[in-house]
Amino acid sequence: MKVVKRLIIAGGGTAGWIAASWFSRRWGNRMEVVVIDKSEPERVGVGEATLLSFPKVMRDMGYQEKEWMNEIDATFKAGILFPGWGKEDNSIWHPFGYAILGDEDDPSIVRVPIWDAWSNYQDELEIKKISALYSTAMLNKIEPDEIGSSYAYQIDCGKLVQFLQKNTSELVKYIKSGIKSIVKVDDNIEKIILDDGSEVTGDLYFDCTGWKQLLMGSDNNIDLSDRLFIDSALAGRVTYVDKDKEMHPYTDCQAMEHGWRWRIPTQSRMGTGYCFNRSITSPDTVAKDFVKHWDNRISEDDLKLLDWKPQRCKQFWKGNVVSIGLSGGFIEPLESTGLALMIRGCEYLEESMYNCVYNPETDIDIYNVRMISSFENAVDYVNMHYCYSERKGKFWDYVRLSHEKSGMQKYMEDQINDPTMNTDQSGRSGGFFGGANWHVWLAQLMPYGVPKKTYWYEQVKEVVPALNSYLNRLDNNVKNSIPQKIILKEWYGN
Repeated sequence: MKVVKRLIIAGGGTAGWIAASWFSRRWGNRMEVVVIDKSEPERVGVGEATLLSFPKVMRDMGYQEKEWMNEIDATFKAGILFPGWGKEDNSIWHPFGYAILGDEDDPSIVRVPIWDAWSNYQDELEIKKISALYSTAMLNKIEPDEIGSSYAYQIDCGKLVQFLQKNTSELVKYIKSGIKSIVKVDDNIEKIILDDGSEVTGDLYFDCTGWKQLLMGSDNNIDLSDRLFIDSALAGRVTYVDKDKEMHPYTDCQAMEHGWRWRIPTQSRMGTGYCFNRSITSPDTVAKDFVKHWDNRISEDDLKLLDWKPQRCKQFWKGNVVSIGLSGGFIEPLESTGLALMIRGCEYLEESMYNCVYNPETDIDIYNVRMISSFENAVDYVNMHYCYSERKGKFWDYVRLSHEKSGMQKYMEDQINDPTMNTDQSGRSGGFFGGANWHVWLAQLMPYGVPKKTYWYEQVKEVVPALNSYLNRLDNNVKNSIPQKIILKEWYGN
């Protein structure tokens, strides 16, 4: 067994300070946590939208919503709107909440996913409008009873780092220095040599140095560019013109000629970026299109170019080094998986070295399998978004020629297209996106439509009243919703 008495975290970006906060606040009584970061750190800040796990993780680190909401510029996130995906006039809503009709306490009654019931009412009910939180989100309103369970958040990652750093620095040993070199024996780090020649040693090392991968090295990567089509983004910030309208409680990812654009409204401004493939389109071309898209509300000088290689580590934990965050790999900003994978890495690592002890013969392998499963689940799900596109342009031509359906997509489409089958809503252990996520996206994306599900007809007397009750509940939720700006002001003092 290996005992971790001293944990070294190299890198002080989002991944570094999440890891530092997580382990120092939860295990600081058992081990020393050391953070090494440059005196003038660089922040990437690609994604600023979170998944549902974020508020729980903040609570697990001891932070309550009222402590961080305003400090990290947070707004609510009811889901993601995808205008223009598949076809230019199409719009897809990816919600966080999913309903299953039927009594879970009565095993004799088949429980019917809401989308399976909807398949029989496609001409009457728009799928987005019967999705959780959609109607209120489009009105810039919040359903108060769902806060804490069905909303994620839109945040400023730079301010999140500042918040974590402020609340964690006294709990860790914080070394402001660059790394000059690393001394390794096989897969294990013996020591880190800093810019001034001083040495740092520990029992376990976290590589949070981003795409540089200073600790793990670049010879441990798997190229994912055959499944992922985006490798660059131009990112910037846009000032509100009409805040009441533009500060909406959802993330907006619009398909465009050269790729797609994100728009994430936080309390003080909008974070935005244009994702593209640099081997197809030059950054200069994208920048001009982006400025035009924003009607000159952003300038080319305001844009920061981010480029990466779609990849993941073969082994996220190798020897005494663990890659967390961008050093472990990156998919693309779509579906907010970057921050979620950082968090997942910390959660799994805590389980693998609970009480700061791990078995190198078993726990390392278990951690790697779990992280690979989470990463691959996200890659397959993001890849699916690019299927069936009828959009014009060199980028989308490339996507059509290159895209291959994953095994998971084929499995879900077979389920959706079989009228006699109850569409699988479950998710694999550790995956961010379960059957319900696949179901709702494909139902809005597949160009040939969705067949009517017939398997539940024998229980129509139970299912139809349950559907009507669900629709009435949605209507009541809209009536009882509250404008987001009022929630932010009255609940959090903004």
